[in-house]
Amino acid sequence: MFHVQRDAVGTVPNENSWRMALYESLGEIIFHLSLFEVAGFYLELPRSDLFANEQCTLRRPGWAPEAVCTLSLRACCAILVRMTLALSPFNLKTANLKIWKRDYDRVLSLARSACRAASSLPEVQAESLYAIARVHHARGDPGRAHRFYDKACMLGPGLSPARFGLAQTLIWEGAYDEAAAHLRLLLGTCANATDALAALGLLEVRSGRDRREAFAYLKKAIDLDPFNADLVLIEALALQQHESDYPRSLDQYRKAVRLLEAQGKPVPADVLTNMGVLCHETRQFDEALSMYGKALEAAQAENPEFAKEVDESGDDTFVQHKDNVLFWRYVDVGVRVKATKGDDKTKLTVAGSRTEVESLGVKAKDDISLVGGVEATITEVSKGDDGLIYITVKSNVEIKSESKILVKRSNRLLQNPSAVSIAFNLARLHESSGRIVPAIELHKAILKQHPSYVNSYLRLACIARDSGSLKDCSEWLKNAVAVAPGNPEVLTLVGNLHLSLCDWAPAQNVFNQLLQQKVPKVEAYSMLSLGNIYFNNLNTPNKYSKHLQHAADFYRRILQKDKANAYAANGLGTVLAEKGELFRAKEIFNRVREVSGDAISDSLLNLGHIYLAQKKHPEALQMYQSYMNRTTARGFTPGSSGATQTTSKSREDDEAEVLLYIAFAYFDWARQTELFNNAKAAPADERYRKCIEYIEKAMKRSRKENVVLRYNWCLSKLQAANCVLQKVNRNIRRTAQEVKDALDGLEESLPILQTMLQWKEEGRKVAISKAMLTGVVSQCKHNIDSAKSHLNEELKKEKDAETLRNFQRIEAEANEKQRALAASLAKEKEAQELEEGERRARRKMERVNNLVDGWKHQADASKKEPTPKKKKGLKGDAPPGGVDDEAGIFDTEVPTNDTSALFDDSDDDDDDDDKSDGGAAKNSKAPSSKGDSGSQPEKGTKKDLFGDDSSSDEEEELGDDLKKKRSNSEDDNERDLKKRKVDDDGDD
Repeated sequence: MFHVQRDAVGTVPNENSWRMALYESLGEIIFHLSLFEVAGFYLELPRSDLFANEQCTLRRPGWAPEAVCTLSLRACCAILVRMTLALSPFNLKTANLKIWKRDYDRVLSLARSACRAASSLPEVQAESLYAIARVHHARGDPGRAHRFYDKACMLGPGLSPARFGLAQTLIWEGAYDEAAAHLRLLLGTCANATDALAALGLLEVRSGRDRREAFAYLKKAIDLDPFNADLVLIEALALQQHESDYPRSLDQYRKAVRLLEAQGKPVPADVLTNMGVLCHETRQFDEALSMYGKALEAAQAENPEFAKEVDESGDDTFVQHKDNVLFWRYVDVGVRVKATKGDDKTKLTVAGSRTEVESLGVKAKDDISLVGGVEATITEVSKGDDGLIYITVKSNVEIKSESKILVKRSNRLLQNPSAVSIAFNLARLHESSGRIVPAIELHKAILKQHPSYVNSYLRLACIARDSGSLKDCSEWLKNAVAVAPGNPEVLTLVGNLHLSLCDWAPAQNVFNQLLQQKVPKVEAYSMLSLGNIYFNNLNTPNKYSKHLQHAADFYRRILQKDKANAYAANGLGTVLAEKGELFRAKEIFNRVREVSGDAISDSLLNLGHIYLAQKKHPEALQMYQSYMNRTTARGFTPGSSGATQTTSKSREDDEAEVLLYIAFAYFDWARQTELFNNAKAAPADERYRKCIEYIEKAMKRSRKENVVLRYNWCLSKLQAANCVLQKVNRNIRRTAQEVKDALDGLEESLPILQTMLQWKEEGRKVAISKAMLTGVVSQCKHNIDSAKSHLNEELKKEKDAETLRNFQRIEAEANEKQRALAASLAKEKEAQELEEGERRARRKMERVNNLVDGWKHQADASKKEPTPKKKKGLKGDAPPGGVDDEAGIFDTEVPTNDTSALFDDSDDDDDDDDKSDGGAAKNSKAPSSKGDSGSQPEKGTKKDLFGDDSSSDEEEELGDDLKKKRSNSEDDNERDLKKRKVDDDGDD
């Protein structure tokens, strides 16, 4: 059967091998196995008080609280303290109480005296206690201030400033719900107190119960005081808690900066750092770099005691890369050089009278700049035999005259504690932008100035591990453990390193140690990791049930504390699937996918396994492809800010494993299709080809030669060949090429399988049993013999079919030629008939033209002969025939003949012409009367004209008849003229 590779501890990740997600829920810190980071920043709200040195920071694991976005909660609440102590926004009843500037002792004396004197006036006592509390608050003693605020509120429940101070001290102590309750009471009496609205908005955002109500408080505060930049900053801090609100938070920061600049106030470095981090997270890298530069300048202005002093000796110059230009500058050390005589352009000669190398102020590895902006790195500074000092650089330089040397020197910004977090964030920006070398240089420079800075150790360890240098990673982690032995982040990264190497026992010890620390943000992740360790060791002999139960217990413990932990739910789904409860497991995976929005890509892989177990191959393939698309689109670069997939395997091996799952889905689908054993099994061949295609992709993605992948490829070739050979029995058409491809695949597979069998016999480590290899080899040999005989049969069939096709082609060509010849003859006959019709039409036109000419001739002749005048009173003999009407005698008009059918070529016209010719012959034989002697010949001529003869003899006879008719007409005309002349003579 199809074999899927076992991992280091023997777990078989087949269709029932469930992928575990090594993450925590979305609401907790997510320690990442590959980058030790999460997809986005989160706002770490106060754990104890509002005035402690906690940072209200955007941070990710591996980013120290003091290292990222250093707008601290102390600074945040100091805004509110400043508003209260400088000018209270409330209508204070103690406005007439004289408070000297910074003279807190006098204030205490006066307030205590007023409190003792007004023992019967609770309102005055409350105001006095409030003044005392304000003094302790200003001196940084929130504990004592809380007691006096509380007493003041008890004596004067309507004293709003005291209640606001009490809410501030409760925030300091971490009693956020109680502080929110006092702020709501305060807003009941002073609805327009902007500082109370802002504080309540921050507390509501922290609780996460109703974000809409929280931002409604903040919006109302800003609407009441739109030009207060502090309120805008508080809203920006609230918005930066959620990654989806980063753009809005950045807009609010920009608005606050514009307000501060318009009011002529300096922009704090913490604000600019937060803006840089938000630009970093929204992938606005250029703007982030600009913000970090402004933040460094602001930090320097806020701490003038750390003035920009140049490291003239170069002992503290640890940053020289061009991308770290914010931390160095070129310094003129007073040394001038000139080109050395000769062809060596890498050697420069020091000009002047200096004879000692130590007096130059430059040394090897210094970066220098010469005239014209030429930059170079010094490799050696030496003194020659001639007494001159020579400076050798890495690359060739050309200088035409003497040039002064400018040397890179540190500006000592890293010595400023406020600038360290900005430098760390800048190094993280280099990592995200792919600038690994300047990032490493900056992290190392931070450690040179601040050796206890743990986060730079962690980042260097991550960079080393991502680069494949596990040895360097281990060294950096050892340094981090030495600096911070119990640091949860350090221990978590150490445990993850063991997981990546499949060192289950050391990883288990580390996470057990973390679990014992009971750190809230690390406890859930530790339990999740321990559950995953047990699940990965299910195949330990005699411990399957025990390990499966331990894994389920850890997942349930996480869900009991946090029902929204989708990663623990995904792990519990894998346990149910392993137990065979596929329906319940499917429901859990669908729920995880719905809640996380496919953020946990392992749920897609597990759903694919479920569908595959249920023989729903198209759905399984869809899930596998979705997993591949999501992990590929997410991508990975060292130092990238996006969350990346974390497994105990490399990314290439992980992708090869998923490709193997896809190949197995096609393999199983093809086997299921073959069960029809008829024509319905036709798609199986294509699915086997798809299976082979994905196995070949997996072999390309795998970093090393994988025996299991090679075995699966051979097995797929064997099954595909068998499918082709069985097509004959299933009435499925096949070709000789298909059989030949199947034979080639078998011949390629056989040597590989025989080699594996030989390795197995030699005792080498091969994951496939000897019996299985022997069976597959024998089957492969048998199929090769069968394939050869099938190939010969198919070649013979194709040859016979080709011969038959040739005969059919020749016959078809002959038939086609006959049809073409018949068509040609028909076309030729049609052309002849058309030509004959045209010839007849021309003959008829000639007849018409002759007839028209005859008529014109008769008309001209009748006009030229003068008509004799008849004498009155004389009558001659009547003309023969007894014509009584004179009009009948002298009528010489040519009768009008009908020519409508003159050009009619139909057979009826031919028949009419024949009849006309016969009638004319009869008329010529019959005797005519005297009165009709002139008209009879014309009628005969008309009938002869429209006759249609079909032979040339008839045409000649017709021409002779026409001549005879014309001569007869002329004789008739002469006879008429003679008769008229006789009549005229008789009249005379």
